[in-house]
Amino acid sequence: MDEAVAADQDVGKGFLGSNFSLLAAVLIYVIIVVAAYLRFGTLPEITLGAVAVLILPFAGLILRSKEFVKSSALIVAVLLTYEALQGITGALVTSGNVVSLAWVDNTLVGSNFALSVQRAFLSSAATLISTVFYGLHIFLILIALVLFWFKDRAVYRGYTYSLVVTSYLALLTFVALPTAPPWMTGTAQNLLGAGYKELPTVLQELQKVLLSGESDLVAAFPSLHAAYATLFSIFMFKLGRRYGVVSLPIAGGVYFSIIYLGQHYLIDLLGGVAYAAISVYAVDWILGRLRPKSPPLSASSVPVSEPTS
Repeated sequence: MDEAVAADQDVGKGFLGSNFSLLAAVLIYVIIVVAAYLRFGTLPEITLGAVAVLILPFAGLILRSKEFVKSSALIVAVLLTYEALQGITGALVTSGNVVSLAWVDNTLVGSNFALSVQRAFLSSAATLISTVFYGLHIFLILIALVLFWFKDRAVYRGYTYSLVVTSYLALLTFVALPTAPPWMTGTAQNLLGAGYKELPTVLQELQKVLLSGESDLVAAFPSLHAAYATLFSIFMFKLGRRYGVVSLPIAGGVYFSIIYLGQHYLIDLLGGVAYAAISVYAVDWILGRLRPKSPPLSASSVPVSEPTS
């Protein structure tokens, strides 16, 4: 019993003592949040970073894995900083330079794809199920981090790096090309609110917390919901075929939900998938270049068999 208590205390000390990056990120996040609120009267979106900073360290403590706590601190720090910057980006954007990509969908499929999907599947059941899938991307990331860490550290490393690269590539795109979702331009209904009302009270409150203070409404392209779901599926396949097959209907549910609920165009979805795939390829290439190569065998190192008489 004493050894278990000592181990828990050691993990806690290790977390506070050696993870300065997390503490610094939290401080930077708070400063940016306060500055944004004082200047623009808005708050950055409370999603991945805020949830992760609450859950991942405790997961490491419960699992008694100091290494997981230390490793998760970096990804939490990056996500916190990313979301704070995304909130500032949303506050700086004005309606004058926001574009709609509805014309791209019309070019690709010859119609208003989001509205067509809504008309084909509109029902209380579809709205409720889609709302649940829409909020899954956050929990998929947290589940993936824990699962990949304990199953395959190489998969965990590739996933975390790809997650970071995807997020920041998207952030640069949001700054360069602010894009409006379908519901904002009137090309589709905003069914997300209707879906919330059909959820149980507890889940309604959870959804409110996850989307409270959402300040970057003009960040439709690329869809990070689609990007994060794609990353989850790609690395589940890297973990194993059975894991990958299980991930497919989950990713498909997220894809359907973002279109059906009127939150993204088809091109936003395709952009999210492309950003995720590009990030995975880039990370794999970089890690492959950095991986130490085995030295070539010299003639003296090759065993020579003795001739038989």
